[in-house]
Amino acid sequence: MRPENVKMQEYLNKHGIKATPKFLWTGSLKGTWRLYYKTRGKSHSLENYAKWHENYELMGKLNALGFKDFDGKPFDDFSGNGGVFSVFARAPKELTEQFIS
Repeated sequence: MRPENVKMQEYLNKHGIKATPKFLWTGSLKGTWRLYYKTRGKSHSLENYAKWHENYELMGKLNALGFKDFDGKPFDDFSGNGGVFSVFARAPKELTEQFIS
């Protein structure tokens, strides 16, 4: 795992969020973090991911830390991918700069 992703994972874990982060350096979502958490298995089957829909505790934690969805809005049920915890997040600028420098 790249160093910036390790730092973000440690930060999220410290705040009670189990997630695998990946910083996107290129493409249309450049500068965002993909956050996801698989509860089991290696396949990309939806049942292997933690649930996002109605997981207001997780959404609240991310919102409280200053994260926004890829559109710059607070997280809600529709920020997830197919109802699972697989989201594209914009972290506060200072936090991202701290981890990628």
